[in-house]
Amino acid sequence: MQTLNIAVTLAFIGVIFGTTSCRNIDDSELHANSDGRFSSDVLQVARQVVEAFNTQDGKKLASLVHPEKGVRFSPSAYIDITSDVVFSRDQIKTFWTDNKTYTWGLTDGTGDPIDMTPSQYCRVYIMNRDFLKPSSINVNNDQAAGNTSNNAALVYSNGTRVEYYIEPSKSDKLPGLDWAALRLVFERSDDSWFLVGVIHDEWTI
Repeated sequence: MQTLNIAVTLAFIGVIFGTTSCRNIDDSELHANSDGRFSSDVLQVARQVVEAFNTQDGKKLASLVHPEKGVRFSPSAYIDITSDVVFSRDQIKTFWTDNKTYTWGLTDGTGDPIDMTPSQYCRVYIMNRDFLKPSSINVNNDQAAGNTSNNAALVYSNGTRVEYYIEPSKSDKLPGLDWAALRLVFERSDDSWFLVGVIHDEWTI
């Protein structure tokens, strides 16, 4: 599948995603795959995932998770297939009521373990920014470029990445460094898109 690049401006997003429900995205707003199909379906599923995280709707989110593979959570651009936490659909259903502490990875800079409950992890490493209002949405063309190796395309070679990117502000304190990205990885099964990966990316020390 040819790499797609869908740069959606803030103004455009106001039109496309102005309501909480997803409408069908016009073909004219998208770049076509090499086989002529459009990626509006995966964008709509991605929007539903972000909304489920935002409203803490475990039941809705679980319905979008891959029924066999579950979903892997990566706290940085580098996916560690040996240590990143993977949740099944059933675990996602109770994501925000699960009080168990998991080790999600290591903190950049200090190397301290990221020991958090799922709800704590979501607040810090998933919805730490307003990804309902991103600067751009990109398909298989990650805009964020930090100092952590991004191996998502290699790990998810059969997947489709939808990146919600927030561009850096013009702050004098953090010039060009306060960008953020939430990457959602999907795979097709039985003609439907299912979530297999949730990746957090931002500038690290």
